[in-house]
Amino acid sequence: MAVPLIYFLDDDENIIKLVKYGLRNEQFNVKYFSRPTTLIEAIKAEYPDVVISDVMMPDMDGIELIEKMRGLSRSMPVILVTARAAVDTAVRAMKAGAFEYLTKPINFDELKLAVGRAVEVGRLRSEVDEIKSGFKSRYSFDNLIGESEPINAMRDLIKRLSTVSEAVILLRGESGVGKNLVARVIHYTSPISDKRYLEINCASLPSNLLEAELFGYEKGAFTDAKNSKKGLLEVASGGTVLLDEITSMDLALQAKFLSFIENRRIRRVGGLEEIPVDLRVISATNSDLEADVASGKFRSDLFYRINVVSIVVPPLRERGRDVILIGRKFIDDFNTKFKKHVKGFTNSAERKLLSHSWSGNVRELRNVVERAMIFAENEYIDGDEISLSNIAQVPTMDDGLHLAKGLSLDQVEGEYLKKVLEWNNFNLEETARQLGVTRKTLWEKRKKYGLLN
Repeated sequence: MAVPLIYFLDDDENIIKLVKYGLRNEQFNVKYFSRPTTLIEAIKAEYPDVVISDVMMPDMDGIELIEKMRGLSRSMPVILVTARAAVDTAVRAMKAGAFEYLTKPINFDELKLAVGRAVEVGRLRSEVDEIKSGFKSRYSFDNLIGESEPINAMRDLIKRLSTVSEAVILLRGESGVGKNLVARVIHYTSPISDKRYLEINCASLPSNLLEAELFGYEKGAFTDAKNSKKGLLEVASGGTVLLDEITSMDLALQAKFLSFIENRRIRRVGGLEEIPVDLRVISATNSDLEADVASGKFRSDLFYRINVVSIVVPPLRERGRDVILIGRKFIDDFNTKFKKHVKGFTNSAERKLLSHSWSGNVRELRNVVERAMIFAENEYIDGDEISLSNIAQVPTMDDGLHLAKGLSLDQVEGEYLKKVLEWNNFNLEETARQLGVTRKTLWEKRKKYGLLN
């Protein structure tokens, strides 16, 4: 482990001499400064592990120094030292972000202990910052891969949201299209990217447990509640929460969640106190919410409240050659994972990928590429190495479609559309998926051929 680099700042040369003597046998690399401006310039060239600073100095006090340093590094711990142990100064120092507050005359045992703790905390903070930086890189706009019109339109909308941290957002799209990725991009490109991001799958827990997970509970609220626990909404306060498969909430929990969105306050299960929670809420669903509202499965007031900004994540079959671009990204990922050097797809492989309906969307494509990469032995993946599922095949004429002679192309299309609707029991979502069109296009076709009723 590298020797910790310590910056010590005091305008009194006698104090600097004393500290040099007191730390002479320690495994620290200490650099001494008598002016705050000189120290700040040094930090711009080289980050120390810890800064120790006097509070009272002519140019700038220690608390102002902390505020200046926050623009250079938020992870760098600062220990303040002062000759006056005033309570208000100590409070100001801790509020400003001081790691420790010590008084003169300096007790070197206390100082060494404080430096040791600060070095460890600083390194942990740096690791967290690196992880967050990795998340920001991994979930940048560039990771919304594609050049098709639907993905460009979606990317532009998300960029417009990047400066807004309060908007309530609804993500809609089929299973496997990448709604979770879109939610993370929204968070990590926003002003609250350094705050907590949590994903909650509402379908993964029974309603009573989901309520406890979301809102928390007080000790004794139910049999197993031996201690109080914060809910995930409270834990994520200040950041973003994604509620996936939100239609899985029962009506009672929907009412409680609506109250939270309206008032930005929660009440733990078994609790009396209302706790303020500042949170951006993103909901996601692959369900037909309008149909769920009409059937009484989903509250209309909650639907309108979560549908402030609606983002439709397009299915893969509507994105043209984006299939190839995303597939190449997966090749890069699996090259790293499997330690291979595959360069891309052959023409026959690309044709095969482009002709597939992708009922499982990006998730299915990822699995297809992963399987091909596991067995790949050449520089390029060929068509016969692409194994595709036939789960969602369009029914054939033998399934009941009989056409009379002399029909125009429009008439054939109308008859076929009617038959596909019948095959799917007039399930519009499934019909649109099978035909490879959007719900809007399906509606326009039904209107054209008089099939709206």
